[in-house]
Amino acid sequence: MTESGESLLKELENAMETLKRHISIIKILTNEQPVGIIKLSRETGLPEHKVRYSLRVLERDSVIEPSTNGAILSPDFIESRTAILDRVRKLSEEFTEVYEDLEKLLSG
Repeated sequence: MTESGESLLKELENAMETLKRHISIIKILTNEQPVGIIKLSRETGLPEHKVRYSLRVLERDSVIEPSTNGAILSPDFIESRTAILDRVRKLSEEFTEVYEDLEKLLSG
């Protein structure tokens, strides 16, 4: 990929990688909670500093709450799952539109 094509998508790729990391932590918390940093690191295969960062972001966004034994999912997050899925679906549709527009532009 050319440098201009690389820079065009790099920010989106980084955001997607971070989102996938956050989701991997949420997935573990849906099955087992509370969970601490070391166990999350071991179960996700992520370095502890990345787990710590994700936990800070997830707490800031009210997805998780700290407890004395580790992170837990917040009631607000659990109650808003329909709204979250709707937003993700809308983003997916927008991404598909962007892909289709680029495909037309670049294949012609």
